[in-house]
Amino acid sequence: MAALSQVTEWLKNVRRERRVLARVRRAAWRLEQAERERDWALAAAQHEKVSVRKIADAAGVSPTRVHQLTKDADLDALNAALGPLRAAG
Repeated sequence: MAALSQVTEWLKNVRRERRVLARVRRAAWRLEQAERERDWALAAAQHEKVSVRKIADAAGVSPTRVHQLTKDADLDALNAALGPLRAAG
């Protein structure tokens, strides 16, 4: 009986670990998508000729960081990359 109890406990631990790791993977994916969306929003605002200082203030980052994030921005590529996030709701 003790062996069965150990196996049952082991299975519970494995299932719990899988749930926790799935949550971590989901959070990492959401963070990646949020960063992409932020980059797209920054680039779009710059494209609309909004001042870098105003963009930085709205995003809570420095103007230097806005420049870093948008220097090589391709709005079409960023927009396409947001597809999975939009699909996920």
